[in-house]
Amino acid sequence: MATTQEQPRRGGAIEMYQAELKRVPASVSTLLSEYSHIPLDQQKEHIKTIRDQAYKSHPYPCLGRWRFLELDLADHPLYHSDILPALKSGSNSEQATWKFLDLGCCLAQDVRKLAFDGADLSRLYGADLRPEFIDMGYALFRDEDKLPRDHFIAPADVFDLSPETELSQKCDGTVGILQASAVFHLFDLSQQKAMAQRCLKLLDPSRKRVLMCGAQVGNINPSEYPRRSGGGSRFRHDEDSWREMWKEVVGQGEWKEKIRDVEVHAVMTQHVSGERREGEMVEEGNKHFGSIEEGFRWMRWWVWVEFAES
Repeated sequence: MATTQEQPRRGGAIEMYQAELKRVPASVSTLLSEYSHIPLDQQKEHIKTIRDQAYKSHPYPCLGRWRFLELDLADHPLYHSDILPALKSGSNSEQATWKFLDLGCCLAQDVRKLAFDGADLSRLYGADLRPEFIDMGYALFRDEDKLPRDHFIAPADVFDLSPETELSQKCDGTVGILQASAVFHLFDLSQQKAMAQRCLKLLDPSRKRVLMCGAQVGNINPSEYPRRSGGGSRFRHDEDSWREMWKEVVGQGEWKEKIRDVEVHAVMTQHVSGERREGEMVEEGNKHFGSIEEGFRWMRWWVWVEFAES
């Protein structure tokens, strides 16, 4: 999801822009080689060209610090056990027709990884606030001939609940697996609750038990934390506050009758202090999104939603 614009800062602990990419992560290199057919010796310059073009108009940390090269979904604890098997072509499971939506897909790198790993292309969708990110994704992965354009929805505003939006018309009530990575942590708690309501509207109630998953910045001290610029705050969760938020949301309004239960999980990774070398990808537990609050953690989460019998 396109983030609130945050300018690079000089002299602080975290630089929002890193000019050089020292190496291409192995998983991304494989994807570019075998999915996009971009030779190894051209990959670094190709990525840098796309990133620099994008950063000129959208100076976001996810671009400036190369975070878009991290394949969050493939690192998720449920990727190989529940997510990929449900979406693979030829699957004989009851999930064989599930639709996948990456809400806040950015350059849709996770969608490309799913496609490369054998997921059914006809069931993969992405949505983002910024249409330009969809174009950048196609430029990066060179796959106009593989992924249909009409499977990407942009602009997609998670706070616009009107039934006339493209997101509503294409996805409401149809999604079996919903990913929302690096999105919830952009907002304060009241906005996160509103976004949670929007996510529930996207899910397919006929499936009875469906999955939401993602990853985001968390904190061992759950609270509102001030934004570095622009005013306002963002809420950082721990495992308990994340669970409490979902329990509260499904216990209100229409969801009290429609949802039988939610099973909420979160795993927080210890933040490794100390700065990585400029232009290198972060190691596990050392992901940076900007200023790091005391108690910072990286949190992977998943929510199984069980719908009531209709």
